[in-house]
Amino acid sequence: MEELFTDMTAFSGVWAGLSSVFSSPELWLLVLVGVFLGMTVGVLPGFGPPAAMALLFPLVYVLEPLAGISLLAGIFYGAKYGGAVTSILMGIPGEADAVATLFEGHPLARSGRAKEALAAATLASFIGGTAATLGMVLLAPVLSRAALFFGPSGRAAIMAGALFLVAFTSPGGVRRGLAMVFLGLALALPGMDPVYGASRLTFGSWQLSGGVELTSLLLGIFGIGDLLDALLGGGSARKDTAEADVTPVCLRSAGMAALRGSVLGFATGLVPCGAGVTASFASHALEKRLSRHPERFGKGAWEGLTGPEASNNAAAMASFAPLLLLGLPTNPIMAALLGALTIVGVVPGPSLPQESPAFYWGLIFCLLMGNLFLLGLGLGLAGFWARLARLPFRLLWPAILLFCLVGSYVGADGISSPVQCLFFGALSVFLKRQGCSPAPLVLAFVLGPRLETHLLQTLLSGW
Repeated sequence: MEELFTDMTAFSGVWAGLSSVFSSPELWLLVLVGVFLGMTVGVLPGFGPPAAMALLFPLVYVLEPLAGISLLAGIFYGAKYGGAVTSILMGIPGEADAVATLFEGHPLARSGRAKEALAAATLASFIGGTAATLGMVLLAPVLSRAALFFGPSGRAAIMAGALFLVAFTSPGGVRRGLAMVFLGLALALPGMDPVYGASRLTFGSWQLSGGVELTSLLLGIFGIGDLLDALLGGGSARKDTAEADVTPVCLRSAGMAALRGSVLGFATGLVPCGAGVTASFASHALEKRLSRHPERFGKGAWEGLTGPEASNNAAAMASFAPLLLLGLPTNPIMAALLGALTIVGVVPGPSLPQESPAFYWGLIFCLLMGNLFLLGLGLGLAGFWARLARLPFRLLWPAILLFCLVGSYVGADGISSPVQCLFFGALSVFLKRQGCSPAPLVLAFVLGPRLETHLLQTLLSGW
């Protein structure tokens, strides 16, 4: 396998991919469109990249294989950054992967540093995405094959380790953190069994027939919950002050955090274990553990912003390695891209770089080009987004409330979702008054079905 990437055929493949990219201006435009659409849907809670990819999926039938796959891929990793915009400005995560970005980004925005926070998130996204793409070129032949050794027991161990790491580093203390983990796992139980497909713990209620909806939980806890907390407290949430100044030492710490997050995200993205959300939460917990001033976390720590944002995007890029070289999708978006590859006649596998060098290496260059577009768009629009954050709270809160309710309805396509959203908003206020952090709850809820599946597979297989 390694010889495939070291002999002269590899260099000819790289040249073929480079030629296919630079000989097609239309390809550049499609990558730009994909990244911009991804950023847009990342900003809109409830819509998300799956819906945008579904709308544009028919284009793979009429576009060239490289162009169609690059367009869909741009939506995927563009949305990873887009989710950071609302997380930072409004405290509303566009998707689960952006929750960890919220913990430090939103306090920075409330202290008047929204533009700097957005710029830092953009640079961290660029570092994470670019580092993971280069890592995929250099190390994927070895690491993607090693990922096969992470069977159900290994994946379950990774998820359990992430849960305990977040619980032990949560601001509310270990006992409250573990309690939030168990609450998150309990909330993931109602609805459809992830293994056998049987309905369970619905208590005869049609609102729970589909289980607790992720979009409603996120928007309720972080959107409506913060909104209710601010309204009940007289809008004091707008008066927070971040304690981290922008100094050379701070910039170095943020840069090192982005590099650590890139490594963590790349390694996590190779394994089907909820890569993005696992990596971002683990990165935030790691940075807090390594920091000389952990008391700053939750109040605007720059390294707590750049680390998770870099790991989030690195995990997104790294997930292309097992998809292309093993035909192994590590998340639902990669599963959709696997279907698109099948439609265009591209067969993933270890021999893909040799059999389709123009496509494989062309896609690598398109990923790098997409990260450059993401950097330019993110920095260019940071000032515009930051101006929105300066609007008075009395004008923002009705829009935030509507944003959350509509987003929850669109995300699950049902009236029960806004009801769940309001419930979790009230629950969030109660938990915060008890000194509990929502981070372990969210991570446990997201990883719960996958952890259950891998544990059951481990028991059935005897290992």
